[in-house]
Amino acid sequence: MTAPMRALRDLVLHVIRALGGFRLARYLTRNRLRILCYHGFSLGDECEFAPYMFMRAATFERRMNILKKRRVPVIPLEEAIRRLESRGIRDCETVITFDDGWSSTLTVGAPLLARYGFPACVYVTTEHLDAGMEVFNVALYYMLCRTPLQTLVVEGAHPLLDGAYDLRGNRQAVHAALIKAAEEAFPAIADRQRLLTRIAAALQLELPVVLAKGRFSLVDRAGIKELATLGHEVQLHTHSHRLPDASFEEMAAEIERNQTSLQPLLGTQQRHLCYPSGRYSPRHPEWLARLGIVSGTTCDPGLNPPGSQLLLLRRYLDSDRASDIAFEAEICGVRDLARNFRATIGRILSGAPGRA
Repeated sequence: MTAPMRALRDLVLHVIRALGGFRLARYLTRNRLRILCYHGFSLGDECEFAPYMFMRAATFERRMNILKKRRVPVIPLEEAIRRLESRGIRDCETVITFDDGWSSTLTVGAPLLARYGFPACVYVTTEHLDAGMEVFNVALYYMLCRTPLQTLVVEGAHPLLDGAYDLRGNRQAVHAALIKAAEEAFPAIADRQRLLTRIAAALQLELPVVLAKGRFSLVDRAGIKELATLGHEVQLHTHSHRLPDASFEEMAAEIERNQTSLQPLLGTQQRHLCYPSGRYSPRHPEWLARLGIVSGTTCDPGLNPPGSQLLLLRRYLDSDRASDIAFEAEICGVRDLARNFRATIGRILSGAPGRA
């Protein structure tokens, strides 16, 4: 959406709120569970290149203040699932979730949540616990965006990686090509993390500056324990941030490694999962149920009415670039009503049957 279109949308939302539309929408959607999705916090300029992944602390605090002013009940995920199953969502109950387990979730997010008395659920990957905290893919993309160069030349790393990469066009395409080559050349995550030093030098960047303050790091074992001690739920996000769909056995192995890494730290069995990058296949809900997984959150937008498929729960993926009025409209159910209206009109125009 372009900036002028966002401004027009926000103006319309302000008018709707002034006319009482937000209050009406909240009443109409009061029995639908809200689930908010966040990742890490911007400790520098990360939010400029990845606003859906890194949010400024000030933006997040404004979101929490909106929840407080609107008197939206923020409840733990486990309790929310029980209420949704028993049709006990009655007042726009909301769950706050964080994906991946970024270290800034603990250092920045947890103190802000404590200020408002809000619990959260943190979905954690665990492969990094024995490899190193930095996330190769994200740090690499940041460096490609921040380099002053127009060409990246990789030499002496690996035949699959060596070569010249044109940065004048689509840097996301260059990033994808480098990730694919790096994963093939260096299957071990620790080896890929060490590759960051070579690529940073080739991009004329200082890696310690890029990685300063742990902004591209995930929580370690002590951090996972601390999150739980602070009253936040820690749940599954797979071991290596991937959920195979070729076979049940491969998927089960990924989940079990995630559980095996977390259970000794938390002393509990994790039963809730977030799909990595929100991606899932039609097979996954059935397979996850066979493993005893109770709920699965996606990145599909929307609220969750009574009778929702617990292994395909919808979330609102918040962004640092989203306006406060757009966030408030989501929380009050305005945007969900609009989505459902557009879907209904689309079905009518296409002649497709609606949901029973």
